[in-house]
Amino acid sequence: MIPYEQAGNDGSHGALAASQLAGQAGSFGSAGPKLRRALGLWSATATSSGLAFAAMDYLAVVSVATYAAGTSAWLAILVAGVLALLVAGIFSELNGLYPSAAGIRLYMSRAMGNRTALSVTFAYMTTIVAVIAADAFLIGAAIQHVLHEPTVLAYVWIVVLVGMAITANLLGVKLTGAVQNIVTYTVLASTTALSLVAIFNVPGPLRRPLALLHAGPHNAIEAVAYGVFLYAAFEWVTTTAEEVRSPATTSKALFIAPGILFVVTAVFALALTHAVPFASSHHSPYPQLLLGRAALGEIGELWMLATTVLTAINTFNGGFLTASRFLYAAARDGNLPRVFCSLNLKAVPWFPVLVLGATSALVAAAVFLTRQWLLLVAVGATLEALIYACAAWCVLALRRRDTRKRSFYLPMAPVLCVAGMVIFAVLGLASAFSNPANPSRLSVLPAAVVAVIGCIATAYVLIAIPKLQAKAAARARAAQPRRRPMRTISSEAPSDSGSGQL
Repeated sequence: MIPYEQAGNDGSHGALAASQLAGQAGSFGSAGPKLRRALGLWSATATSSGLAFAAMDYLAVVSVATYAAGTSAWLAILVAGVLALLVAGIFSELNGLYPSAAGIRLYMSRAMGNRTALSVTFAYMTTIVAVIAADAFLIGAAIQHVLHEPTVLAYVWIVVLVGMAITANLLGVKLTGAVQNIVTYTVLASTTALSLVAIFNVPGPLRRPLALLHAGPHNAIEAVAYGVFLYAAFEWVTTTAEEVRSPATTSKALFIAPGILFVVTAVFALALTHAVPFASSHHSPYPQLLLGRAALGEIGELWMLATTVLTAINTFNGGFLTASRFLYAAARDGNLPRVFCSLNLKAVPWFPVLVLGATSALVAAAVFLTRQWLLLVAVGATLEALIYACAAWCVLALRRRDTRKRSFYLPMAPVLCVAGMVIFAVLGLASAFSNPANPSRLSVLPAAVVAVIGCIATAYVLIAIPKLQAKAAARARAAQPRRRPMRTISSEAPSDSGSGQL
């Protein structure tokens, strides 16, 4: 673990010292239960890929196709995939320097200051909740469409799936990793297989597959911005740094996952834009079901329904695994109440898992009521692009401020990081003011939602965290053993030299 004092030198030393005391005074001492190093490369890659590939990706492909002419959405996904490889290099270096469940906060604290880092990372974590909640709605809508069930019963299915993911997480990281392996690779293979069937089974040539710039550079930028969202959250596998077998495992997973995601999403984009009229898929919450019916009729629709349900387990399971470890580390550092760093007998932070499950179910209910799933796509794309720009800045700042060896170095870091900051800032602004429901118009709603999230996170950091850290510091001082005062020799006491006299 990196010493907490090394996480900042910008006047936030007091807060970081309090974080250290909080960790020392936590409910578990050094001999207590700890996270277990049980995740291998396949599990880490499945976690990274599974977090990114959710039911939301089917909707995000439609958003890409909104701005990409013909069947050229795959080309925007390719450009976004190249940018995802840059992100993989950035997070590999940062994870190599701070291989911790709290790594995101640690390197941002060192580069930008503790308070700024906490505000950014807490806002960043809402991406996981948003993806899980939106997935819950989309899966419920798909079940409702195929089985013709009422909305209430569709929501019950979602609660059951969330409960299954919570149970799998609470039973230990080994079981969680095994479930993630099976479900993730099944979902990816199933989506790719049906997409290929649709491409070859639906007659007609692919329409303008290279026409990404046909509608102008602005539309191309918007398409790439939403393409980046298809890879969103793959970097969250770094929060399992204390449960993978080595830092190199995380780096390998970060580079493998974008390649897998590109193949699956690009083939799906080609199939969807080829086999399903855009007018049908644009305002549908289940475009994958439309593709399944176009490819194989009712059998294809049921095939994609089963795949969609599996994405729930895939996304919920991986989301709870990674986000709960971040909350665990935040509580261990004194930035959340102590109950968040409590581990059960399987070395799982049980309270964060339960909180994430309940929060995701509540947000999913809100999406059911408002049906604003496209807004969540825009908000998620904005947050991801902006956090990638911040991470690029962190690499540059830490190259100057922390010269310790990393397990991975990003080649040509000055050039690539500056380019990454500019590109991701532009993409973030593009998605913040986009309107995927009506691409001919702009909207301030995504930017407004991001601003509200940022204000809430900042208010928590400024108001709640100082109180938590003061309590943690007081507990640490109270737990320290008190030294007994040294006894002085009295002048009236008999001397040793005279003790033998008669």
